[in-house]
Amino acid sequence: MSRRPKHYPINTIRSRFQTVALDNKYQVFMEPNLNVYNAAADVGISRRFIDEDLGLYVSDAVLPGSSFADVEVSGDRQGVTERMPFKRIYDDVTFTFMVDREYKVLRYFEAWMQLINPLHGDTDGKADNQVMTLNYPKDYKCTMSIMKFNKDYFKRGIGFAYYCFVRSWPLSMSSVPVNYDSGSVLKLNVTFRYERYVMENVTKGMLRSGWKGYSDSFDPWLGTLPSAYQRYKSNLQNTQDDREDDNLEDVTYIGPYGNWGREEQKKLNDRGMGWYNLWGLL
Repeated sequence: MSRRPKHYPINTIRSRFQTVALDNKYQVFMEPNLNVYNAAADVGISRRFIDEDLGLYVSDAVLPGSSFADVEVSGDRQGVTERMPFKRIYDDVTFTFMVDREYKVLRYFEAWMQLINPLHGDTDGKADNQVMTLNYPKDYKCTMSIMKFNKDYFKRGIGFAYYCFVRSWPLSMSSVPVNYDSGSVLKLNVTFRYERYVMENVTKGMLRSGWKGYSDSFDPWLGTLPSAYQRYKSNLQNTQDDREDDNLEDVTYIGPYGNWGREEQKKLNDRGMGWYNLWGLL
């Protein structure tokens, strides 16, 4: 049955709209790794400034969004066409930073960009034969977060949304316009890319059904490997106990899964699945 509109007294509506969230209370947190801290220290920026002050210079921020990439799937016999998601896409986020009088904000992000794409050659970077390389992602990708809260958060400790950006890095620093007319606050727009975000108390990890978390579609044992291996270990221990009682040598144990792993690999080879090398069992 379809729903019908309900009559609400004006006082009821007014009381409910007093609970809406405002957009002007938030805080951004930067959590660099040691490499980024060191790169900032090389240009005279302290860890205290990064941990305590930098997030307070964010004058405009966004809460992250995401979408799905989908594909059209047509039923051959049903005559039904559906669209199915196959990948989640996380939007880039852009934060606007007010620039301090010592230009630490500018120097910090320039140092971070320099860490991603270091310059080799003459020390002042002005020589014609400079060489630029790219560092490994683990060297420059960091965690950052944003917390959106209400004015009563500090009294009651409730009413907040916390987003953590996993393995984030600065994708771009915008050009900063200056002019003689306005005399307004200098601002820097930085766009960040990240692998995914985690929303506190909402995002939850799930154990997948396949072996070691892999999908069943890539698991020739269809999720039965752990139990099968446990049975093998139990049989192996019983055999070892029997040999010890008979004063014989222990059973030879090869690799993390022993002879059992070899036997399972042989079964795969016989089935034409030798490419599936037990994901490191042997």
